[in-house]
Amino acid sequence: MRHNKDGRKLNRTASHRKALMRNMVTSLFTSERIETTTAKAKEARRVAERMITFARRGDLAARRHVARTVQNPKILKKLFDEIAPRYTDRPGGYTRVLKLGVRRKGDNAERAILELVGEKDEGRKKKKTSRKTYHKVDIPKSPEKESKAKEEADEAVPAEADAAGEEAPVVETEAVVEEKPVAEKRPKAKPAKTEPASKKKASEKPEGKKKK
Repeated sequence: MRHNKDGRKLNRTASHRKALMRNMVTSLFTSERIETTTAKAKEARRVAERMITFARRGDLAARRHVARTVQNPKILKKLFDEIAPRYTDRPGGYTRVLKLGVRRKGDNAERAILELVGEKDEGRKKKKTSRKTYHKVDIPKSPEKESKAKEEADEAVPAEADAAGEEAPVVETEAVVEEKPVAEKRPKAKPAKTEPASKKKASEKPEGKKKK
């Protein structure tokens, strides 16, 4: 199984494939537009965009890394001085593949153009798909239903009038509370103290018997 093995072999060995990619990328940076098969164009696009991303950094390590693929010193200088500064504000997508629709004679392979994107070209935007809008349709009612609705409306009108006549308006009145005069409180008289009968008898002295 071929799990996690991306890329096309292009019916070539690894060394042949690397040399092919180096030559195609160098030709692309030289003329900024090449014509090849669709499969080769898609593979060369991956390598070319990586080289432009390294060239945007502009340091010595990036220059040495790109020099392993772009081995022509003049093209390497052009890549760092002219091509990379165009895409300083563009996060990827430096190339495009245009299918020609005309097949090559002999092997009937699809032809395509691989070119660098212009400095003023805008990225591809997603198309907004409009949602379906449903419009309400007025369906005419049947004559029987219309007649019933009119009868119900006519019956409802007098019923409402009778109910309005029966219900008399209620006027809210505030209850008047009469204030009663408050009587003055008088102090209660204290009851007189009464001595018990036993004490009265004790206080009274018995009279002596008169002598004859």
